[in-house]
Amino acid sequence: MTPAPFAPVTPDSDSDLLFSCYASYNARFLQVMAKLPALSPWLEPDRAAILERVKTCLAIEDHLYPAISGVTGRTILQPGYTVDLLQAESWPGVRCAANLYRPDAPAGATYPLVLLCCGHGAGGKLNPGYQAMAARLVRQGAAVLVLDNIGQGERVAMGHHHPVTPFACGLTIQGLIVMETIAWLRWAKALPSVDNARLAAIGNSGGGTLTLFLAALCPELAVLSSSGYPSSFEWIARKEKKHCHCNLLPGIVGQLEMWQILSLFAPRPLFIFQGSEDHLFPEDLFYALSRQVAFAYAKAGVPDRFRFASIPGPHPWFNAKRYQLASFLAETLGLAPAEELPDDVLETLGPEETCYPIWPQGALTVDELSVRLSGRHPEPDLSLWDVYPPTCHLPETAGSGPRGDHRQIFAQYEAFLGPLSD
Repeated sequence: MTPAPFAPVTPDSDSDLLFSCYASYNARFLQVMAKLPALSPWLEPDRAAILERVKTCLAIEDHLYPAISGVTGRTILQPGYTVDLLQAESWPGVRCAANLYRPDAPAGATYPLVLLCCGHGAGGKLNPGYQAMAARLVRQGAAVLVLDNIGQGERVAMGHHHPVTPFACGLTIQGLIVMETIAWLRWAKALPSVDNARLAAIGNSGGGTLTLFLAALCPELAVLSSSGYPSSFEWIARKEKKHCHCNLLPGIVGQLEMWQILSLFAPRPLFIFQGSEDHLFPEDLFYALSRQVAFAYAKAGVPDRFRFASIPGPHPWFNAKRYQLASFLAETLGLAPAEELPDDVLETLGPEETCYPIWPQGALTVDELSVRLSGRHPEPDLSLWDVYPPTCHLPETAGSGPRGDHRQIFAQYEAFLGPLSD
């Protein structure tokens, strides 16, 4: 039987133009990736170049780092450990919230500190998955510091998913998060009970993004694990969806790839992993990155200090992931062995156990912080496409696709592809 011919299509100029816009961006991504610099993270000059490109992409400058001050809080007793619910200030006017898990230990004893970097899990530091990880590790003998990132958890009033002003001010949301996180680590280092030779950072998803950049920017860390994110900047940038604005990394596509940044952590122990059923980050990309990082660690002469795993299951941390991560930290930080505990035996704080009874009036938003740090005063109510105008002319009827406004998606492309400048 002869197949029926396709029905004729009536030309639609707006549809054709939209199709052409996506095709032009596809060509641009291919062009810039063809020129990706061959920077080798096992060579000292290239390590320095990678580090500088990371700082430029995130708009990180030494004078912008805050210092954590005014730390106060209350303590909750749990079996074998305590949890301090902390209020603090980072930049002047910026209020912070953090939980510090401390193991019961003899007077004068010191213990490792693990910085647990939250992703986009509901509730921030009070998310049950993050709490289960913290409770595991404190039972094994580590202090665990869990922060609410800018605009997450108790700090949601600051703004996180949608702000545009930071980019108009020449800053990035991720860069602000990274600098504040490092400030918290420096605060924790000064605690007399913390062993400064045994500092670690771990994180999944958005926390995997943060730990990836800590691999380059935080030499104080002795151990690191990044999960649920290691893949490819180019692949993430090309997603046809609205990103959370903490994911926007201006100018990084065609300049750096994730494996180069993670490889800067050599010769220190590094563990990366993901779920084999993670639909956000393809397993094939994870394995390709793992091969590249393994090669870099081998060139650095420490192949045994890098490990990776694809663990059967979805994107979030679940018990099998937490067990493998706890086992890695037990080995590298000298903790008690990990236990294969069901989640329901781990104590958790209730949603009422917040650092602030009420979020402080007058606390700065991320937009207000960006204006103060930069001295710039962008127009109010900017859209991302006002800051990163698409180079192609969109039809007036373009509207939105199934996963976001086409103008937003093209503005994201422009951000990722943009020059390494503000």
